[in-house]
Amino acid sequence: MKYNETKLIAFLRTFTKDELSEFEKFLDSPYFKKGRDLVPLYKTITKYHPGFPSDMFNEDTLCAELFPGTDPGNQSSRNILRTLSSSLFKMLEEFLIHSNIKKDPLLKNRTILQEVLNRNLTKYFESYSNTAFSELNEKLFDSGQSLEYFLLGSLNTWYYSNTLDYKNYFAQNFKSVEYISNYFLVNILRFAKLRFFADARSSVKGEKDIIELLIAEINVEQILKIYKDSPNYVSVGFHYYTYLSLINRNDFKSYEIAKKIFLDNKSQMSRAAMNYFYADLTNIAVLQAHTFKNKNYMNEIFELFNLCLEAKAYKISDDEFMHPDFYRNVFLNAISMREFDWANKFVEKYSSELKPEFSDNMKFYSKALISFEKKDFEMALNNISNVQYVLVDFKIDIKVISLKIFYELELYEQAYSKIDTFKHFLKTFMEMPAELKVVYTNFLKFYLKLLNCKAQGKKDEAQFLFVELTKDPNVSQKKWLLEKAEELKKR
Repeated sequence: MKYNETKLIAFLRTFTKDELSEFEKFLDSPYFKKGRDLVPLYKTITKYHPGFPSDMFNEDTLCAELFPGTDPGNQSSRNILRTLSSSLFKMLEEFLIHSNIKKDPLLKNRTILQEVLNRNLTKYFESYSNTAFSELNEKLFDSGQSLEYFLLGSLNTWYYSNTLDYKNYFAQNFKSVEYISNYFLVNILRFAKLRFFADARSSVKGEKDIIELLIAEINVEQILKIYKDSPNYVSVGFHYYTYLSLINRNDFKSYEIAKKIFLDNKSQMSRAAMNYFYADLTNIAVLQAHTFKNKNYMNEIFELFNLCLEAKAYKISDDEFMHPDFYRNVFLNAISMREFDWANKFVEKYSSELKPEFSDNMKFYSKALISFEKKDFEMALNNISNVQYVLVDFKIDIKVISLKIFYELELYEQAYSKIDTFKHFLKTFMEMPAELKVVYTNFLKFYLKLLNCKAQGKKDEAQFLFVELTKDPNVSQKKWLLEKAEELKKR
């Protein structure tokens, strides 16, 4: 294995500049130093961060820098390098554990509380316990929080048992039932929804598993009555009614109940919690609108994106970038709703919130699509030609919009060339799901036929193409292809 393909380098590639600096301090700390000094190797390696190019970074170059005057190919030097590298990776794992505890206040609080109990320092327990609980939001809007309450509660029961405070011991145990039941119910409902999404993507429904069997035996409606005046009602109620909206297909009323539960409580939620709830509602609305053709949800997606943007819930902190998939989904939804002015304002306002390497490219792509929809094909071509680098989804988007622009401008040579590159991409891109390859392969098949009809003026063949297209359900850009085939028929 090449040195730049080792696990050590894979982890180091993910390190930020600040993390690299912190890890060096960690390695140099007398407390963490064990055996040989690993700092020289680390400094040598990190000179090549983050690319670690194989032509410059290998065992020979490292040995030459670490052991000057010796033959880089010397087996003894290589063995020492490998031993040091193994030790460095173990220290990297220690650093990640230490860093994770340090930056996670909940985990840190529980760790301290456990040590207080382990060391029988019970007189300090309540002070630390109060701090731990105060750093938890009292409103249980996600199952992770209820689990955290349960775990802290378990430490409290240990403390009450040690101090022979049986009144609080029993009270804490009974209170813990609410937390753990919330965690259980929410996750059962979450996984049940996930199963529904998985089945919706497949033409063959899987056999009943433990999720469905458990759901069938649980009376969630009755449990919600028990939770009515508890913060747990929000999370369980939301997941239950969204679950009903899925399994009952046209149950828009349940969806609206879930949405109301969320919106009525969102002012008390963290951005991370809002981010999750908006994403869940949007995924359900998209599935209902596009897979099950439920018209009730067509405007719902656009409204949800608007609400999410207003609440700044598309990211969990101001320091983060907007996720490119969220940007893409919001923009494409606006285009499908023919909200071109809104889409243009979105592009101008939010492109700068993407990572710098994505910002200009996505902006040019978006502008190209707006121009295309407005039938300004020259401007669309001008914008799309400025895109230099994109994510995988956008690579596909750009190939599709480029082909459509070439068709409209009758740039046949460019179109035929782009068809070939697109076919090659589909053949070599192994990570693409099989069902997506099918719809894009079919798009290219019908696009080529359409292009030939237009270039050669074959009006009669356009009629056959239209009929063939109508019968095939697995074609990307089907609406556009049908429109173009219809135009050719009328020529």
